[in-house]
Amino acid sequence: MARRKRQTRVKDKWTMKKWFTLIAPDYFGMLEIGYTPADDESKVIGRTVETTLAELTNDYSNQNPYKKLVFKVFKVAGENAYTKLHRFELTRDYLNSLTRRRTSKIEDIVDVQTTDGYTLRVKSVAFTVKRCQSSQKRAIRKVMNEIIKESASKNKFVQFIQESILGKIPAEIYRNAKKIYPLRRVEIRRIEILKEPKQIVEEKALLKSAEKVEAEA
Repeated sequence: MARRKRQTRVKDKWTMKKWFTLIAPDYFGMLEIGYTPADDESKVIGRTVETTLAELTNDYSNQNPYKKLVFKVFKVAGENAYTKLHRFELTRDYLNSLTRRRTSKIEDIVDVQTTDGYTLRVKSVAFTVKRCQSSQKRAIRKVMNEIIKESASKNKFVQFIQESILGKIPAEIYRNAKKIYPLRRVEIRRIEILKEPKQIVEEKALLKSAEKVEAEA
């Protein structure tokens, strides 16, 4: 008589995981912005979560639903996963809605450094009422570039981000660039964080080292 094969019980991986609450940075009110599952808190570090400014502030007016914020987890404490801003961008649908025939779309990209040491890549865009000449495009692009650089050189990271997202910097570009050619709209379409201040990088290294020692103890 043949022996029956012993059946091995397969562990359900989901039952081994717990949910971590994703927390926005303090300059966004430390609001809960989502949840992520993991069987170990170390696996949560580096994960990203997307939300819109409308969802974050519960304000669906103006362009808020089209302003996308990407946060990255940098620290886990208990069941909370704390995030920092990783990227800001306007949705593609919104940018496409601003494009018109027989008009000009003027884009600029500039790397800047804030007063507290953040290096950012800022991408701006302007839309004209009608199609303008190449020389006018260059002049408008120069205005965009200079205003963004000047703002970064005077502000800390949080202040610069707020003025970019909430429209103060685009409004200043609009006021100055419309003197060159009539504009329909100006936007900061994307901000990427290229480099953080040395102090923050060192603090992260110390935190990672401390967590490693604690895990080995």
